[in-house]
Amino acid sequence: MMTFEQQSIGAVSVLRPIGPIANAEDSAQFSDQAVQLIRKSLGRFVLDASELSYVDSTGLETLVEIAQQLNAFGQALKICSMGETLSETIRVTHTTESFEPFPQVQDAVRSYR
Repeated sequence: MMTFEQQSIGAVSVLRPIGPIANAEDSAQFSDQAVQLIRKSLGRFVLDASELSYVDSTGLETLVEIAQQLNAFGQALKICSMGETLSETIRVTHTTESFEPFPQVQDAVRSYR
């Protein structure tokens, strides 16, 4: 089961999913959490992937959909602390243009200034 930690750093909302996005239920739960924070922060959103252990194809599709929603705010989906598996999945599926990667949460948050 997936859980989430949320924090606000200034005007930026940070979402850290804990566990895998391994099925449609996880994807829906993740999407709901992300969309809520995106609306609350007017698109100033960072995904902390440090505890995201696995992303299936439905989860990757959800990430791309979230990136498209952020584009409506003129923003990119800023992902930080990605593991090798997620980085490789994004590269192999040719979805890298949908995301803006950062090594740490602080780096992604600072990019909004």
